[in-house]
Amino acid sequence: MSTRIAPRDRSLPKDQRLKRWKIFKGDTVMVISGKDHGKTGPVSQVSRKTNCVYVRGLKLGAKSIPQGADGERTTTQVEMPIHVSNVALVDPSTGRPAKVRLARVDNPETQKTETRRFSVDTGTYIPRKVDTSYQEQWKDGAFDTDPEAVARVSFQPEPGVPPFPADLLREVKNRYKKHY
Repeated sequence: MSTRIAPRDRSLPKDQRLKRWKIFKGDTVMVISGKDHGKTGPVSQVSRKTNCVYVRGLKLGAKSIPQGADGERTTTQVEMPIHVSNVALVDPSTGRPAKVRLARVDNPETQKTETRRFSVDTGTYIPRKVDTSYQEQWKDGAFDTDPEAVARVSFQPEPGVPPFPADLLREVKNRYKKHY
């Protein structure tokens, strides 16, 4: 099939994809080989199907875009993918690229075991950045409930009176029986 009809699928077979990712969206990485060697930037996108990351402002390529009916084309700069082996996480304590190891750690606050990233060189914990930039654009809509209405008490129980009618409780109790 022609690529004019449908774009070519560039995804890798499942056996060639990375099983455990150590780089996530929002992480600060340094390019260790290639066009922008030695430059750092935040990861704007992660493509797990192609084992590539997109770093904001690095490895820019020209892309032509048709403009309207007159047919003039304009070119813009677009971030191109960088293979995950060509970037390294930046160690927050030293500011240099670091190899990373994953370790399972017990979190005392949540009482659960978490997988965390640590720098091999310094042993520094590298936290995963949580992207909350989209929350700045949130606005209350027509169907959102006001916080005052949510906080207001709407049910006052009466002592000695069940909260549901007896018929309803019987129906729920004998859910699969036909005769009540």
